[in-house]
Amino acid sequence: MSTHHVVFTAAVPNWILERADADSGERARSWLLSQSWYERRRIAWQSAASLAPRHDQSLTRHRIVLELDCPGTARPAAAALTFTVKVAVRQGEDPAEKARRVLDLPRRATTPRRVPKPQSPFERGSFSTPRGTSIIGPLPAEWPLDRMLTAYSTHLGSYGQGGVGLSGWQCNGGSWIVLPLKGSESWTWLTREDIEPASDYRSLHIDIDQRIVGVHPDQIDDFPPWNHRYAGHAQILDLPDFADEKATIARFEVTGSGFTLEAASGLTRWRFAMGDDLPRPIWAGSREARVLCEQESVAEAFLLAHDCYLEV
Repeated sequence: MSTHHVVFTAAVPNWILERADADSGERARSWLLSQSWYERRRIAWQSAASLAPRHDQSLTRHRIVLELDCPGTARPAAAALTFTVKVAVRQGEDPAEKARRVLDLPRRATTPRRVPKPQSPFERGSFSTPRGTSIIGPLPAEWPLDRMLTAYSTHLGSYGQGGVGLSGWQCNGGSWIVLPLKGSESWTWLTREDIEPASDYRSLHIDIDQRIVGVHPDQIDDFPPWNHRYAGHAQILDLPDFADEKATIARFEVTGSGFTLEAASGLTRWRFAMGDDLPRPIWAGSREARVLCEQESVAEAFLLAHDCYLEV
């Protein structure tokens, strides 16, 4: 494992500058910094990476600095941005690409798919089919936005002998968004972002904790998880109680290969994500890659349910 400094630079886009309608230089800087952070995925960044002398960087915890170079005027005509992040990478891993993942910037993605094996008694695809009176129907695309996230579970879906590991997000203490993906915790990443602006609003400091939600014990070193409850192994129970977080869903995007669900509470954000641009642990049993089958679609799989008691 090696540690790298990655630096991203960009000019503040005109469409952000033009909206900085402030009555002081400090207010303008505050606006430009916050909007550049929240709109970072739409900014064209240039990156450079260099080997860092220290090797004590965590695989999952990162301290990010976003600096703003801007004249001290209420309506600046130009401004520049610099992101600095230190990342630890495994052999063969691209440090700039990992830094993009930590920052949730656009990145390269492959679309591997596996061909189902109908002759195999164990081949039932990646998704379950929940049934019963709890199911309302397919999830409307805009439904989650502006609702409070009050609970999250990775062990929904009972077949009489236990759960099949479906994920669910409860909104406003009532209905549940359900992703009926079997063993979903090892497909899903969760990122917590804590933002702290400098007193002069010339920089933001962002603490990022980015981990796979859960993983089989034999891959825990490569994929440190938020949640780990396997018998005989030390427990990791870092998932928050979202009823206490009081976070509101601010972003919900789905594609055929994945999704992003982001909830905000003040200067803290929680982001659940799955996609072909995110690494995944292999299947513990077969040792094969964890990929969707041909023709399977995450976008078409999301459901809305009255509660979390699902039969499959």
